[in-house]
Amino acid sequence: MTELLIFSFLVGAVLGQRFRVLVLLPLTFVMLLAAIPVGWMADLGFLDGLKGVAFAAIALQAGYLFGSAARFALAAGRAARVFARPLKTAR
Repeated sequence: MTELLIFSFLVGAVLGQRFRVLVLLPLTFVMLLAAIPVGWMADLGFLDGLKGVAFAAIALQAGYLFGSAARFALAAGRAARVFARPLKTAR
């Protein structure tokens, strides 16, 4: 389960770098559809599988938030460097 959460967080961070927030809806739906057969193969109960999907969706969203914040921080740093103005210390 920990591996799934880490993978989900990293996928969210990569998606946060490139896509808008609407990409999370279809990805969460695909994750839900993929979790059903995986839960059957791992011999998990329905509630255990649903709990794993819920935690993975939360990790995906947290990763998206982290990736999006990193993108904006990098863009702000770049903009400050490109559009830097000299300080006027004396008039």
